[in-house]
Amino acid sequence: MNKGKLQAFSAGIIFSTAIFAGYYYTTGPNEETVPTIDEAKEVLNKKGYITSLPKDETLNARKEETSTDKREEKQEQKVPEKENSVVTYTLEVKANMTTLEIATKLEKEKIIDDATGFEAYVDEQGFSKNIQIGKFVVTDNMSYRQLAKTLTQ
Repeated sequence: MNKGKLQAFSAGIIFSTAIFAGYYYTTGPNEETVPTIDEAKEVLNKKGYITSLPKDETLNARKEETSTDKREEKQEQKVPEKENSVVTYTLEVKANMTTLEIATKLEKEKIIDDATGFEAYVDEQGFSKNIQIGKFVVTDNMSYRQLAKTLTQ
């Protein structure tokens, strides 16, 4: 390779690098492709993933739930029981809890009559993949479908 060809080749590399650098530094990040937090949660939930609050917000939410639960317990104690009253229960679903464990708790608290029947319904209808972690208020007059929808919201 002679001197002229080498200089032309070097000039071509410098020119190409300048074009790429100019494009890179003038276009900047594309803001339209960054989803909002709500959009990201929606996409993840549709794909079957479970989303939760950040640590600080979770702790605050738990404190609020605890104070709300205490208020609810006081209110429940004041209400006299009637023969045809509705049984209300706050179900706490924890991580790695199976549908059978949930159904057994509901049966024990007299929300449902048949734990295995509820478990079978939840599995057959595809709700078991979407059960969320948290506290849910359920009553004994809810249908299996209503209970499953409550646990998956």
